[in-house]
Amino acid sequence: MNASMPTSLTDGLDAIIEMDAPLAGHTWFGVGGNADMLVRPKTEAALKELVRRCHNENKTVRVLGSGANLLVLDEGVDGVVIKLDQPAFTQWTLRPNGESNKVLAPAGVDVLKLLNACVREGLDGLCQMAGIPASMGGATRMNAGGKFGCIGDAIHSVATMNHRGEVRVHPHSAIQFSYRHSGLPQDLILWTLLQLNPGDPGALRQKMLEIYQFKKDSQPLAEHSAGCLFRNPVTSDGTRTSAGRLIDLAGMKGFTHGTAFVSAEHANFVCAHKAGRANDVLELARIIQDRVLQSQGVNIEMEVAVWGRSFQPKEKK
Repeated sequence: MNASMPTSLTDGLDAIIEMDAPLAGHTWFGVGGNADMLVRPKTEAALKELVRRCHNENKTVRVLGSGANLLVLDEGVDGVVIKLDQPAFTQWTLRPNGESNKVLAPAGVDVLKLLNACVREGLDGLCQMAGIPASMGGATRMNAGGKFGCIGDAIHSVATMNHRGEVRVHPHSAIQFSYRHSGLPQDLILWTLLQLNPGDPGALRQKMLEIYQFKKDSQPLAEHSAGCLFRNPVTSDGTRTSAGRLIDLAGMKGFTHGTAFVSAEHANFVCAHKAGRANDVLELARIIQDRVLQSQGVNIEMEVAVWGRSFQPKEKK
């Protein structure tokens, strides 16, 4: 075991534990380094004990969802990476406690699988998530969505767990969802309760497929990317504009840097070649930011999370 990772973190823990764990295969970019320790708790009790121990040992905790909105740098990450992919965190409950039109989704639930299940059950309110790969925890944290709406539109409440293992439930009214943001504390998301509406399964399926086809026609979904790399910025007149359009106007569509490139199909998609370098993706992102600022006078911020042992976010200009 890594000398910097004491055995006391995992002794007797009901979890799957991997040291020096490769993370590239856990992300949609498919590139990047290793985690000192990857832990996959099997129960909520094991998760509670793990976060408590990490706090006591002063170890950084990161939560890995579907990896669809994450770039892990080639240097890898220290501390403990938690992945909630065991059944206790991936099985949803339709109409919990007999509550009509509600769905209880633990943080590890695959949002697209849940969407399909809700459509079959005639539950409306998640179709805006068609074509957006995410875990429920990650989607809730960043209020994932797009042209057709955000997941926050369907959220009733969210439970979080702090470093002491204490659970707190936050009602929708206290969360303050906004563009690619939730007002949740920086605690671990445990579950999300959705408030959906009754609908016709056939009509919902058609709606879901139309949204997915729109995204498939306009985005390079088959490439190694994390979707839109940058947030759509607010311009000087107070309106939110397309980051992809700004990148295109800056002449960056199709631009290549090392093993990373800007999609020729959608300029806000930065992709990595198979077996490429994660650092090339980050370097290209910063080149794009500089070009857009120089040519369009607009700062664009990364939407994708970046993990690295020595990573420092770029200072705003």
